[in-house]
Amino acid sequence: MREKVEYFTADYRDGRVHIGGKVYQAGYFATHLLNQFYENDTAARIAVFTTDNWHLERTLEIGYMDVKDFLEAGERMLNIFTALPWLSPFNMLDTKAERERVAKLFTEENHKKITEYWRRKAEVYNMTDEQAWLDRVPKSYDKEFMTEARDLLNEVFFTLDFYNDLKEDMRNAFHGLREFVSYIDEADRFDEKHLLPIALEMFGSAAFPVQTEYVGIKKSSRSKTATVARRLYFENYYSFILTDFFEGLHYGHYPRQCEICKKYFLMTSARKQKYCNGISPYEYNGEKQTCRQYAVIMGKKEKVDAHPILSIHKKRCNCIRAELSKGTITKEFAAVAKEIADELKTLAIHGDGYTAEQFKRDMTREALYTLTDKRLKQRQ
Repeated sequence: MREKVEYFTADYRDGRVHIGGKVYQAGYFATHLLNQFYENDTAARIAVFTTDNWHLERTLEIGYMDVKDFLEAGERMLNIFTALPWLSPFNMLDTKAERERVAKLFTEENHKKITEYWRRKAEVYNMTDEQAWLDRVPKSYDKEFMTEARDLLNEVFFTLDFYNDLKEDMRNAFHGLREFVSYIDEADRFDEKHLLPIALEMFGSAAFPVQTEYVGIKKSSRSKTATVARRLYFENYYSFILTDFFEGLHYGHYPRQCEICKKYFLMTSARKQKYCNGISPYEYNGEKQTCRQYAVIMGKKEKVDAHPILSIHKKRCNCIRAELSKGTITKEFAAVAKEIADELKTLAIHGDGYTAEQFKRDMTREALYTLTDKRLKQRQ
């Protein structure tokens, strides 16, 4: 594999991402993916051009390839670049140079070079014990050629890995981020301390391939001196999106879904804001309004429900629905959990001796699901 992926790098400092000559708030690209995944069938269009490349990668791993498969894989990859610019940060990177690199990589000449590399390598493997003892390599062995061909093969593997994984990278990142947003209202406060446990539950703590070096960058075009920043080299899209998401979370940035237009927007404060500053899909007196303006006009408020018990109950039921849609709990389990949540809500509002604090403890995911398990066992 190549030591660094020059095509896919970003600099990070003070909650900002420097990429493609521009600066963005950390978390911007994770939020962009949430909005762009279904827009213009972006994910589907990218996926369709990588589906058949797995066959070539498998044959390469064994040590052979068909020239037709090799050339067609390159053609399919070139088609990705028609949809790739719709997805940030690819529209900010040098996709033209990358397209040219891919076009020059999957050629008949390179196919011949790789197959010749395998042939010469096989001759080395077939050396007799006497030849090996005397270090008499076959006459066909050329160290310079073997090194160049090996690097070429590694670049082919890297390119196939990157674009073959792009489909799953997009899907996994999208579903994880969407689930995070669905759970966010469970947090007492919208800051790193309270949001990080939710994020780790969604994504875990698995490592992903990123290489780091420290560089000097200017905070703005007006700056006269440079400051230290981390330059990250990404080997896949998933590692880039998760880095952007967690870097943002560290600085209090997180994605939210607007309750009016249903689009996602990036929050950079701990305010419990429900509406974005984008244009609302609805007009008022024939005039366009932002979602926040429209919410004010329609008498909506960016506050939690007036009754704390109703607010807690609503959040928990939303989370149950989210887990059911993801398939992490069964339909029967979700129904019983909702049933118990309704009972506890009624008890908290009307029952004597059952405090709001106890209700809050019983409505945590762990406590409610423990009660659900017990009730399901009793009904068996």
